[in-house]
Amino acid sequence: MWHKSSCIGTNRLMRLGALRGSLGAGPKFQMRCLAVAGLLVVSSAMASEALFPTPLHLVRRIEDPLARSTVTIDQFCYGSRIVTVTASRVAIEDFGEQTLTEIDHARLTYSITRFDDIAKAQLPSPKASTTKHEVKVDHAVTLSRDALDALIGAAFPNRRTKQHDDVVAAARSARSGRIVAQSSAETFGLPSEESITYDNGLTSRNTIVQINSDLPPPAAIVIDPGATRVESRLTRLRRELEQLDKLPSQRP
Repeated sequence: MWHKSSCIGTNRLMRLGALRGSLGAGPKFQMRCLAVAGLLVVSSAMASEALFPTPLHLVRRIEDPLARSTVTIDQFCYGSRIVTVTASRVAIEDFGEQTLTEIDHARLTYSITRFDDIAKAQLPSPKASTTKHEVKVDHAVTLSRDALDALIGAAFPNRRTKQHDDVVAAARSARSGRIVAQSSAETFGLPSEESITYDNGLTSRNTIVQINSDLPPPAAIVIDPGATRVESRLTRLRRELEQLDKLPSQRP
């Protein structure tokens, strides 16, 4: 069952001066202040341009038949950001800055990659034959078209597919919901469950199991002190493949 809570009020979280008293004025304090400031970006000053002027927290259960595993992830949507937390790994998609920040708290690494570079590095998607694509929609949550595209992975830098178009078609013409992610002339419901059945009989399923208006924990979106900056796997794979193509072929 889903659990829905009311939207966050307008009360301030806390004063930074109080944080200084409890954390000190060193680098950790400064980094945590930046994290809190990032959360406070959800304000009336940017609401007119934000994808998610009302914070939206989704808990997803993803069933992967190939890996025979089920993973639970958290998605925090606020302002122009979507923050995805999977165990110790965090991905911050910033559609305003057009950047993807990936943080691995367990390995103490991070990467920051521009959307343009991700788009250039994308490999052709393998074509998988599907026999059934089903989408369930929660009309109690309404989204703008841009917010929907960002949430389902159809927005730049990703490539749009027919499956994305199917989801948009299913979510169109949403009723006025209790949680409104954007005021728009045309609104869409929240795709709450998506299942894809392939020719081999396997079915993948992505289900939202909880909805509320929580913001991400500040510690989750902070780059750890001493963390090493690395290249994103999204661009590294393309670069390594190009290097292999340049190697001289060996004659038998």
